[in-house]
Amino acid sequence: MGRKVRSETFPGRVSKLIFLSDSCGSCIEVLNQLANYSLSNHFLVLKSDPEPYSDADLEDISYKFPIFRSSKIVEMFGIQRVPTILTINAEGRIERVDELADPEQLGFCLEPSSPTWSKRDQGLPLGSPFPGYALNAGDTVEMVGEEGAVVLFLSTDCLSCLDIFSKLNLLIDKWPGKRIVLYIQGEESKVKSFLEENQINLPFHLYDPCQRERFKTSVFPYHYSLSIEGYVLTKGTVKDAEELEAFVDTGMDHTLKFEQGEQGGQGA
Repeated sequence: MGRKVRSETFPGRVSKLIFLSDSCGSCIEVLNQLANYSLSNHFLVLKSDPEPYSDADLEDISYKFPIFRSSKIVEMFGIQRVPTILTINAEGRIERVDELADPEQLGFCLEPSSPTWSKRDQGLPLGSPFPGYALNAGDTVEMVGEEGAVVLFLSTDCLSCLDIFSKLNLLIDKWPGKRIVLYIQGEESKVKSFLEENQINLPFHLYDPCQRERFKTSVFPYHYSLSIEGYVLTKGTVKDAEELEAFVDTGMDHTLKFEQGEQGGQGA
């Protein structure tokens, strides 16, 4: 709070600079893992300034290690994606830069660990109508596919999201009966560039903080599987395309069981 902080004031030598974000699911997992680490690792966590009217910075004090917030510092280091870890050698020079596409890679950067993916309690309730997609009398089923829909919330500065971007066309081929809906956080030019680079020919919605109250979603990547009526079957944070596929397949199983249950009831 206004005072200068120097690496010399910390016990030992700072050797890791860890850049994270409040809206990145992988970053939340990294924080959870760091909470179980010894301070002998000599790391500093850096984030951008909190968004206006956000209390994210108040959560920082619950951690035993320091979290510094400065958009200026993040820009000064040229950080484009998170989580990113910089390794500093004994002379204070950057020795290595690691972008963590998967939080499980944290162990290779710091020390052995057995991480588990963070299940963030956010999003719309299961069974609730997804805004704008639940069908009422007179609506058409064009809002969802023959087997429902998959709604993805992604960000252009999230490494886990990049894995999904790169494999999205393969997933689309596996779900021919589902409509894929994209909500993407980032500058419009950057979003279009990502879609073109990965040859994704899907319409998308730009996602900004003012929409978070409506969709209850602020950590990426995040998914919803919707029924043919537009109701939430499954939801959750995913760490890569493989886990996304597993979640969506679970949603398809839910739909199948529901339909079988209906038929069994009618037969009885």
